[in-house]
Amino acid sequence: MSLSKQRRYQPYVPDFLSLCERNYAQLRHLLPRSGQVGDAVQIQVSAADKYLLKLQELCKFTSTIRIEHISEPLFSEQVVSWLRPQFEVRLYHDARLAEVVACQQVRQFKAVYDYPNTDMLLPDEKRQINLLLRDWLNLCRAQGLCSAVVLL
Repeated sequence: MSLSKQRRYQPYVPDFLSLCERNYAQLRHLLPRSGQVGDAVQIQVSAADKYLLKLQELCKFTSTIRIEHISEPLFSEQVVSWLRPQFEVRLYHDARLAEVVACQQVRQFKAVYDYPNTDMLLPDEKRQINLLLRDWLNLCRAQGLCSAVVLL
């Protein structure tokens, strides 16, 4: 089939909302308990890998958190800072949804991207980064959250 005859990607909204609901359900167990902006939790998923989950914004119906890899670099700092996983996630408490709003250097994802594009983002990039968050949350659960330390 030629590229010109392929069907354009159409997001399936119920599937995306279900993904965001599952991510919310898992994330709420990892949030800092005190609920103050700036509070953070350190999550160690293996002997070498630690993540910092920090509450960046707290509003009546939403919260924004940042999740970033904070383990010691194995390579030069310049390379590692670009490769370290970083998510910014908005939690919608009234709808019980969690959506990735930024990942690495990309912010404000569109529902659908034309492909190919100059940034080489996938047609379903928004769904893919939320699947990446799901995979990270599954890793945390599978590892049993080796430790979670509250940082004030």
